[in-house]
Amino acid sequence: MNKKIKIVLLVILLLIPTYLAIAEFRKAQSPQVEDKRGVTGMTVSSPDGTKYLYEAGTEDGDEAIGFMTSLNRNARSLESMPNALSDAKQFTVEFKSFAKTNTYRYYFTNDPDAAYLLDPEDKAYKITASDATSFLCREFSTSLYTGAVSPVLTIAGDEVIPQTMDWKYQLFDGTYRSVDIETTQSQLTYRMNARLQMSFSIDPDVFNIEVFDGDDRLYSGNYAGLSALTVSETKLLRFRIQAQWYEIDGKLGQGEGIYDFMARVNAPASFYLNISSCSQGDFCVVTAKDKPEDSDITFVSEPDIGFTPVFVEDGDYYRALVPIKTTAPAGNYTFTLSCDGVVQQLSLLVNAKEFLDVNYNISETVVAATRTEATLASFEETMTPVAKSLKIAADHLFDGLFIEGVPQGAQLFTGFGRYRLINKVESTRYQHMGVDYYLMEGSEIQAVNNGVVIYVGTTDLSGLTVVVEHGLGLKSWYCHLSESKVQVGDSVRTGDVIALSGETGFCSQGQVHIGLSVFEVPVCPYDLWENPLVLNNP
Repeated sequence: MNKKIKIVLLVILLLIPTYLAIAEFRKAQSPQVEDKRGVTGMTVSSPDGTKYLYEAGTEDGDEAIGFMTSLNRNARSLESMPNALSDAKQFTVEFKSFAKTNTYRYYFTNDPDAAYLLDPEDKAYKITASDATSFLCREFSTSLYTGAVSPVLTIAGDEVIPQTMDWKYQLFDGTYRSVDIETTQSQLTYRMNARLQMSFSIDPDVFNIEVFDGDDRLYSGNYAGLSALTVSETKLLRFRIQAQWYEIDGKLGQGEGIYDFMARVNAPASFYLNISSCSQGDFCVVTAKDKPEDSDITFVSEPDIGFTPVFVEDGDYYRALVPIKTTAPAGNYTFTLSCDGVVQQLSLLVNAKEFLDVNYNISETVVAATRTEATLASFEETMTPVAKSLKIAADHLFDGLFIEGVPQGAQLFTGFGRYRLINKVESTRYQHMGVDYYLMEGSEIQAVNNGVVIYVGTTDLSGLTVVVEHGLGLKSWYCHLSESKVQVGDSVRTGDVIALSGETGFCSQGQVHIGLSVFEVPVCPYDLWENPLVLNNP
C-alpha cells in the first residue's frame, strides 16, 4: 500500500469520532427524542407540579430516560390529537441534550389505550397501551392515584407524626406500591381540646385508643367510646393510637399506623351572660372562662344582631360587650358560642323601648354649613376607624358608676334614641345617638369613667371632638367643644376635666353632646348612671 493511501486511511480513521460526535450532536438537536444516546438529563413534571429529575450516567436516570425515549420511538403518528381529552392528565417532560432542551407533553386517562403525546413541534402521537400501562405504574405517576395520599391524623389543627406507618396504594396494573412517610421515634407534645377530638383524613377501619394520666390508664377502647372520658381541668395526657385501613372494595390504599404522643388537654371553655334581659339600645357582657389562648371564639346570634363581638383578655377571663341596636326587633335572642370544640348557647330577652320624636330648632345657615350629605360622609370617614379601633388591647379601665360628665345645672334637651326633626321638617328625621345638654359655653366637661384618650380633632358635623376608650371596646364621645384639655394617649379618671363646652359643629347654642358606643354601635348610658356594669367572674 503506497504512502498516499495510508495517509488518507489514517485521516479517515481520525475523523470518524468527529463525524460520529457531529452526528450525535445533530441528533440531539432534533426535536424527535427517540434514542437515549445524547440525552444528558430528563425532568418529568407531574400534574400536581411535582418534578422528578433524572441524570444520565446513573442507574435510575439511564433506566427512566431509556424508557421514555423508547416510549417516544414506539408511539404512532397521528394527524391530530383526539378531541375527547378533557379528563386526561398532562405530564411535561424535558429532555436535555448538550445545550438544547426538547419539551414533550403526555396525556393519560384511566384507559391505557387512550394515551397520547405532543412533540416539541406539536405533532400528535398515540402511545402504545403497554407503554402507557408501564408509565402509569412508575414513580412519577404517583399524583394520578388518590390512594397514594396517606392518612393524616389531625388534632386541633396540627398534624400528628406517627411512630410507624406502613401505607400502600394500588397501581393501575393491580399491584401495590409503598409510600415514604415521615415518622418519629420521639414522643411529641400537641394541644387537644377537652372533648378529645381528633380526626383522620381517611377514616380507618380500626381506630383504637389508650389514654394515660401518668401511669394510670384512663381509657382503652375505640374512638367512638372516647367521648365518655371527660376532662374537667387542664392536664398533660399520653395517647397511644392504633389505626388500620383494610384492603377492601372501594379502598384505594391500605396500611397501619401507630401513634404515641403527649397532649396538653385544655379544660372546657364556658360562657356566661351578665344579664338575662335588656332593652333596645342597651348592651350585655359575655364572659368566657377557660378559653385557650390559641383558640378563637365564634359567635352566632339568632336572630342576627348585626354585630360580631370582639373578645378581649380581661384578667383570668375573656370578655366581649354585645350591643343591641335600637332598631333590633324585641324578643328572645339565642347566642351560640363555640371554642375549641365546646358549643354553648346563651339566651337574652330584648324588651321593646319607645323612642319619641323631638323637634330641633336651629339656624338654616348652621344646617347648611354643618349637616349635609358631604359633612355626614366626612364624619363617617373620620370617625368610623376611631369607633372600630381597640387601643386598650387587654383588660378594662372602667370602674363603678358612669357619670353624666356635665356640671350641675346643665339642661338635658335631647336624650338617647330620640328621633329628631330639624325645624319640624319630616324629611330630616334621624335618630339621635347620645345625650345633648344646654349649658354655658366654657363649662367644664368631665370624663364619664376611667379611660385613655384616643381621639382629639374637629369635624364640620361634631365640631371639636374628644373620644375616650374605657376598655373592651367601650368608648365615650364628647362633641361641640370649645377647647380640649387632653391629648391623645392621656389617661383620665372618672370626673377629670377633659374639655370645655362650646358651640362648634351642628349645634344651636352653648352645649355638649356626650355618647357611649360599643365599638361603632351607639348604646344607652342611662342605666350605667345608677348601676355599675356587672362583670361575671365565675
